[in-house]
Amino acid sequence: MTKLKLTALLACMLSSVAYADTDVKLYGKVDLAMQYMKAPGKSAVVSMENQTSRWGLMIKEQLNADWAVKAYLEAGFSADTGAESTAGVAFARRSILAIYNDKIGEIGFGRMGTVQSISSPYGIGLPNIDPFRTAYGPAYEIEGSIAGDGRVNNAIAWLSNKMSGLRIGVSYSLGTDSDDRTVPQNNRAISLAVNYEVGPLLIDFGGSQFRWGKLPASSFSKTMSKADAAKLGNRKNSEEYFAGFRLNATDSTTLYFAAQYMKNWRTFYYWMPKNEAVKGDSTTAGNQNGVDGWGLNLGFRQKLSGNLTWVGAAGYTDASLKTAQGIKENGERLRFATALEYSLTKRTSVYATAAYGRNYGQLIKYSGGKNLYTGMVGMAHWF
Repeated sequence: MTKLKLTALLACMLSSVAYADTDVKLYGKVDLAMQYMKAPGKSAVVSMENQTSRWGLMIKEQLNADWAVKAYLEAGFSADTGAESTAGVAFARRSILAIYNDKIGEIGFGRMGTVQSISSPYGIGLPNIDPFRTAYGPAYEIEGSIAGDGRVNNAIAWLSNKMSGLRIGVSYSLGTDSDDRTVPQNNRAISLAVNYEVGPLLIDFGGSQFRWGKLPASSFSKTMSKADAAKLGNRKNSEEYFAGFRLNATDSTTLYFAAQYMKNWRTFYYWMPKNEAVKGDSTTAGNQNGVDGWGLNLGFRQKLSGNLTWVGAAGYTDASLKTAQGIKENGERLRFATALEYSLTKRTSVYATAAYGRNYGQLIKYSGGKNLYTGMVGMAHWF
């Protein structure tokens, strides 16, 4: 009997020790490509391009059978130069402390992408309906046609576990501890993403609102009147709403579709007109209005063989922007992108890509020209 008690006590002690163990995983990606780019009236440019190379740590400590503490630290770097992607910020991509429960899901705190962002461990929005899976930049990925959230500081996010195919994510940023709110990804933001998966179909929808607050008077040119500065400084909230789906049509074919409506959106790729009213600013941060409009994106992933995958996407955007001077500018963008991806191993792949974008209206002068051509040949290694 004594032996049985001792055995039971030892088992309990060993169980406690096992739960106290901390699992630390180092991961990352090194991705480089040779890129060709041609814009109207300009010479073709061939350059070496870093493709979101990064490294990070995923940390997990199991507290007991139901609860765990997690941490995510991730930094970007330029593989072609070795420099950090964001100077002076050690973990600019994500810096999160989280608690997990097998019933309620995970709650994270820190710097992260919103729940519908392509750059978050809690992102269940746009990443699910992007055929390029955030690879190769805005000329290819879904954010070339549809506005994305980006990263936010001082954020809280909740991501549920999957419940009969349903998953819900909510995130809220408390803003920065600085009075300077000219950086879009550092302002208050609330986001919601919901997806429902049944058989081969995943349905995805959600939205975000960025609450900008007022720009301090010191942000504006000394030649601007106080009345104009107050008007431009009182920036309108940005909103976007999206819906889409991913369909595994066959064992080798996956189809994607996404649609979005945006209002006063300030971080839309290729449409960030200069506003000299704000010192040193080259975005719409000093304009009380952002971009209004809608966008569509559709695409596919087709496995051609065991190691070779063909990816394609087409996108369209119709939008307008009212400038700080009260002038309404209209623009449209049509884009096509394709890629061949070949897996050498589970961790290493090579790829070749091509993309074409055609811009109309006022969007031409902000996006580099009417017709844009680009292509890349590169290699990516995950570790």
